[in-house]
Amino acid sequence: MSGQQVELLTLLKDHPFTKGFSEAKVKELASISTLVRFGAGQRVFDEGEVHKKLYLIVYGNVALYFHVPPRGEFRFETISGGEVLGWSAILEPYKKTAGAVATENTMAIAIDSEKLLRMMESDREFGYEVYRRILTVVADRLRAARMRLADIYGESRVSV
Repeated sequence: MSGQQVELLTLLKDHPFTKGFSEAKVKELASISTLVRFGAGQRVFDEGEVHKKLYLIVYGNVALYFHVPPRGEFRFETISGGEVLGWSAILEPYKKTAGAVATENTMAIAIDSEKLLRMMESDREFGYEVYRRILTVVADRLRAARMRLADIYGESRVSV
C-alpha cells in the first residue's frame, strides 16, 4: 500500500461522515476515492453542473453559493473540515444545487459517486446509512440557507 493510500485510509477512518462504517467498507471507499486539493479562490464546481464526485472535507473552507437574479451570486454557507460537499452527486439528475469555491487552501477526499452508488446498491444496509447521512447534510444546508435568507430579508420585529 502506497503512502497516499495509507493517508487516504486514515483520513477516511477519521472523517465524521464515515464514523461507524466497518473497516471493510472504509477500505472499499478508499479504493474509489482520491485526495484532492483546492487553492484559495478555486471553484470546485458550479451550480447546475453535472459533477459526479462526493467530497469529504478534511481541512479548509468552501463557500456555497447560488445565483439570484438580478443580484448575482448569493453565498449562503461556508463548510469546513469534517463536513460533506457535493451531496447531489448521488441523487439524479446529479446536477449541483449550488456552486462551491474554496475560500482558503482546502484538502478533501473525492469519492467517485458512480462507484459509490454501485456499492450502495450491492449492500442495501450500507446504502441506507449513506442516504440517511446525506439527508442530514441536506437538512442542515436547507436550515442554514433559510436562516441566512431570514437574516437578509426578514422583517425586524421590535416590541413596543
